[in-house]
Amino acid sequence: MQTSQVIVSSHSPKNVTPTRGALEPTTVLRSRRYTKKARVSPGHTNIRAGFCSSGREPEPQYLPPGWSAYTHPEGQRYFARESKPRIITEANLHSLATQDLVAGYIEAFEQQCIEQKMLVPDDAELFLEPDVASTSCGYYLVDCSSRVVFWLEEVASDMLDLPATVTDSHLRIALEEHYWTHVEYFAMHRCREVDLSLAQLKTTLLHARVDQMTSATSTFPYNAKECSEFLEVVKAAQECVLDGHIVATIARLWNVILHHRFTIHYGEEHARLSRDQSILDCPATTPSPFFCILSRLFFRIPEANVHQFDQLYVDNLVYAEPWRQAMKAHRGDWLLHASWALALLIVDVLSLIVPHASRHLALASTLFCNMSLLSAVILSMRHHWATTSDASDAATYLSEARRESSGFCWTAFAFSLPKALFLWALVLSSMQGFVWLAAVADLYALIAVPFLLVAIALCSGALPGTWELPGAHFIARLRAACRRHRAKADECTV
Repeated sequence: MQTSQVIVSSHSPKNVTPTRGALEPTTVLRSRRYTKKARVSPGHTNIRAGFCSSGREPEPQYLPPGWSAYTHPEGQRYFARESKPRIITEANLHSLATQDLVAGYIEAFEQQCIEQKMLVPDDAELFLEPDVASTSCGYYLVDCSSRVVFWLEEVASDMLDLPATVTDSHLRIALEEHYWTHVEYFAMHRCREVDLSLAQLKTTLLHARVDQMTSATSTFPYNAKECSEFLEVVKAAQECVLDGHIVATIARLWNVILHHRFTIHYGEEHARLSRDQSILDCPATTPSPFFCILSRLFFRIPEANVHQFDQLYVDNLVYAEPWRQAMKAHRGDWLLHASWALALLIVDVLSLIVPHASRHLALASTLFCNMSLLSAVILSMRHHWATTSDASDAATYLSEARRESSGFCWTAFAFSLPKALFLWALVLSSMQGFVWLAAVADLYALIAVPFLLVAIALCSGALPGTWELPGAHFIARLRAACRRHRAKADECTV
């Protein structure tokens, strides 16, 4: 691989200095590609005779020597210059003022390379993003052979909004991810030169598909069906003539792969092998005693929700498919208990006119039914988006819902309201039977009420004791006791 120290001076105008500030390191993700605030005002115009016909072509807009204009498949126009290194910018080079500004920054880049004795590979690319409103020009370099981005000076990763890393190899994965993003954004000017590694991409997606099919906790962010669709895209790309559309498509897939490798710490000593595995040193959260009391009163439903949220958001990572499934289950549960609460509400209203019924129990049950119904409707409307959201939206929601000390406790408590309130309404409404029985028979029938409350408390975990319904373990112990008793009886007979 050839390198050069003074790069593009043969094409740069002499004695041109930028009217703005110096070069500042940036990244492809910090560019203003998707955040531009400029506006246009379409209007009607007179169409000239023969406009754009082959007989009368319009006069072309000329660019400086060596520059060419390209249009990304998404529609974004950019300019590339054939030099060593190749220079890319999205600045409007049809403007003479912008041409002079970019030329000045190119000369400043050359001078900085000479001063720092930096050897830049001949196949590298320099991206420039001059900011007219400020006194700076963002830049980064792309090493096409090594598939990384780099800069002329030492720069802190947090200043570039790069994620935190644990080793140099981990950082390299992040830089390679930025390389593929650059290839995706600027895919039209060197279609035949870029190495897309289609065979390696195909085998990677094949493994990801099998991993999703055979593991319930696969770390790959797309399910088996989506992996199959990606494989069809790669196969179609291998059969097509390579152009910018193919380059942008495959680069986006590689970007997904590299981002996945970064999140699982691919190749590191402590790699994430399942999505419920925590490998980061994150501070633990402890629920408050008040929350523990409320959770027991709410049949420990909030505790189960906290556990689910913790499993969905391990190490501040969330996967779209498990998140959607969880939210669909929650919305279905809310709507189910809302319908049950509405039915029980009707029963409670009717019980108010039934003789020998307790108005206090009926009113209390009605109140809980109303609260259950209202909370279910609010939660369902509030989280309607979550069933079809992507991972970034889910991560934003969970990061805002998680508290530094208590974690997801109060979000989990809110999620439990429709079900827990309905259960309490059902308990209060069920006590009407004892009231009717006491009215028909005598007051001694009310003795069963405390036993019912104790049973409910044991089942919900509100009391510190443990109790469960007779199951297989209990039946096995009973059979063993019967066999021992029979053996002793046989010994006595002998």
